Amino acid sequence: MAVTSLWRVKGYVGKVILYAMNESKTTEKEIIETGNDDTTPESALRDLINYASRDDATNLKQFVSAINCGIDTVKEEMMETKERFNKKDGTVAYHGYQSFAEGEVTPELAHRIGHDLAKELWGDKYEVLVTTHLDKDSHIHNHFVLNTVSFVDGVKFHRTKRDYQKMREVSDRLCREYSLSVIEHPKGHGKNYAEWRAEKNGEYTKNGIIRRDIDECIAVAMNEKQFYREMMSRGYTFNFDRKYATIFHPNFPKARRMKTLGEEYTPEAIRERLHGRWQPRQFVFPEQDDPEKLFFDGDRNNKDIFKDWKTVYVHFVFGITVVRERPDENRELMRLLGDEIIKFDKLIEQQNLLVENNLHTDDEVKDYVSESEGELQNLSEARRILRNELKKAVRADDSVEQERLKRQIGLLSERMQEIRKDIKVCGRILEHEPQVEKDLHVVKDYTDRLKRKEVERHEHIGRSGRSGC
Repeated sequence: MAVTSLWRVKGYVGKVILYAMNESKTTEKEIIETGNDDTTPESALRDLINYASRDDATNLKQFVSAINCGIDTVKEEMMETKERFNKKDGTVAYHGYQSFAEGEVTPELAHRIGHDLAKELWGDKYEVLVTTHLDKDSHIHNHFVLNTVSFVDGVKFHRTKRDYQKMREVSDRLCREYSLSVIEHPKGHGKNYAEWRAEKNGEYTKNGIIRRDIDECIAVAMNEKQFYREMMSRGYTFNFDRKYATIFHPNFPKARRMKTLGEEYTPEAIRERLHGRWQPRQFVFPEQDDPEKLFFDGDRNNKDIFKDWKTVYVHFVFGITVVRERPDENRELMRLLGDEIIKFDKLIEQQNLLVENNLHTDDEVKDYVSESEGELQNLSEARRILRNELKKAVRADDSVEQERLKRQIGLLSERMQEIRKDIKVCGRILEHEPQVEKDLHVVKDYTDRLKRKEVERHEHIGRSGRSGC
């Protein structure tokens, strides 16, 4: 199985190097620009090529090859092509990526597949550098540096959706030829790379939650009417009057086109799954945890939970933690709190700031922000003075003083970065705290509803027993 991506590099690529190292973001941004002073096409190609073919990642260039150019003269030949056709401006190169499943491929095979992929896609008109990176344990992946100007006729390459689709199709075909697994997404309607990787790492996605609910409702429904009734009982709504049918989750802000969930989740596919191949089946829901135990301390009065922000956050984050760790046992809460579960890491940051600084109220958080901004201003002034002293030390060629001042400036910068982060987290708290409390009340209402149903059930049994005496 291989996941592919291709994006533009424009201007200086010092940032694209760091960006490319973060695999979870490789498909989230197409054009990457920075404000670095060295923004010539030559420097852009140099940095990108150096990154893609660096020794530590490619086993001393054992897995580096070039198509329509020499390995040691890639940058020069690409720039020569640009100059020959007078097309040095704009996008200087395309940076491609092909990632293989962990433990499924050897470096030699990965490089062979990458080379074949690049040659088939671009080998007739463009210069391409192909490298295979081995710098991460059990994670082998290819990088491609594609010149935007054709050495044949000077036509610039402009990546279209069809180009991206073809890259994936050719990659999948080559993987099949070498007996590797393939992620099947007919018609291109399925999980994108970011979503696939998130679910692979055990993270929750909004589309994943919707797919799961659809699968469960199909499993217990005998016809379309029963399916949609079951989905609406979970809070979902549908719109079939548009060109593409949409589904709306009660806790997510935007509706989704059903076709983007995958080929098995369109209205036609759901109808086929219900009627075309329907057969009686059982779907066993795991026993549910008691939400009271997850979110509320049995030794305390529930009203105390809502007395201040810190207490609300502590209870809410604890409950979310349990729901995340045991999703199959907490299906209803997963549905109710899906959006908050996805934002779990930010909730943790907010809770930790409140707890560590013993902040309980709106005013206390605002005071903390005011104090932090004052400290930030003082540190900024102190750093400005140190930077002026550093300039004097440089002019005096005093290396010892320069190192001392640099260390002090570095420490101030680190502290300023921490303060800015805390201020940002406080901003989220001030904006979202009412929603957290609202969500905790939703859980409380859900708990009370379960209790009422249990009481009514026992009362019904009691009345039935008396009537038979």
